[in-house]
Amino acid sequence: MRFRSTAALAVTLTLALSACSGSDASQDVSSVAEATPSPSVAPEPSADAVQYVALGDSYAAAPGVPPTDQAGGCFRSGSNYASVLAESADLFLTDVTCSGATSDDVVSEQVAALSPQTDLVTIGIGGNDSGLFSTILRSCLSFGDDGLSGAPCTEALTEQLDAMGSDIGASIGSALDAVTEAAPNAEVYVVGYPALLPESGTCPDLAPFAADDYPLLVNIIRGLSDALESAAAERELSFIDVYAASAGHDVCSDDPWVNGASMASDGTIPFHPFAQEQAAVADLLAAML
Repeated sequence: MRFRSTAALAVTLTLALSACSGSDASQDVSSVAEATPSPSVAPEPSADAVQYVALGDSYAAAPGVPPTDQAGGCFRSGSNYASVLAESADLFLTDVTCSGATSDDVVSEQVAALSPQTDLVTIGIGGNDSGLFSTILRSCLSFGDDGLSGAPCTEALTEQLDAMGSDIGASIGSALDAVTEAAPNAEVYVVGYPALLPESGTCPDLAPFAADDYPLLVNIIRGLSDALESAAAERELSFIDVYAASAGHDVCSDDPWVNGASMASDGTIPFHPFAQEQAAVADLLAAML
C-alpha cells in the first residue's frame, strides 16, 4: 500500500513532536517511546459487562491530558477517548494504549489484552511505524527565522516517505489482523488521526515548519487517514474519520483540537490532542455503537 502524497509521515509527526519544545520534552518522548503498556482498570468484569479494550499509541493514550497516569511509562490519560466512552456508555474498559507504540508493539504487547470474550475494540495506530518520528523532527521542525525558509521536508523527504508508505500500510494491516484474530467476536473500530495543520495558511509560532512544507505535511496526514480507512475497509471494520471531523480545528485554528509546539497550560504535551479532541472522538464512537 502506498500512502497518498507520502502520507506515512502523518502521525509520526503528531505523535513524536513533543520533542519540539526543548530538550526536556525530547527526553520525555524518548522515555515514552520505550514504554510498556499496562492495564488501567481491574481485570474482573461482571458477567453481563460489555468488555471494551482500547489499543493504540499516544493519540489514543492522550499524554498530558489531565488526569494523566504514568501507566508504566505510557502516560495514559484518564480522560482519553476510551475512558470518556466507557463512562458514558457504561462499558468495562481495559485500556492498554501506550504513548510511542508502533503497530508491532500492538501485536506483541497490547493484543494480549484481547480474548474471545472481548465485545468492543478501538485501535489508533500507525504514526510511530518505520522510525518516522526522528525523521520528521530532524528534517521538518525549525526554531528561528533562518530555519523557516525553503522547503526542507519536501526537498529531503519525499522519496524516503514514499518508500516508507507501503511498509507502514502493511504494518497497520498486520496489527488489525492480529486484533481480529485475538478478538473474533468483537466489534472493532479503527480510529484515525486529527488534522494537524490547516489546508491553507501557516502559524509558525505554534507550528514551526517552513511555510512551503505545510502542504506536504497536510497531505501526508490526510493520506495516513486514507490508509487507515482503506485497511479498515479491506477487513470490513468500522473506521472513525477523525481527520474529517477535525476540519477547522487544526493547530492554527481558533479552536484547536491539537496542541502546538509548547506545553499547554493544562499539561497536554506538544503536538498531541487536547481533551476536547478526545471527547469529540468519544462522541463519534458513541454514535456508531
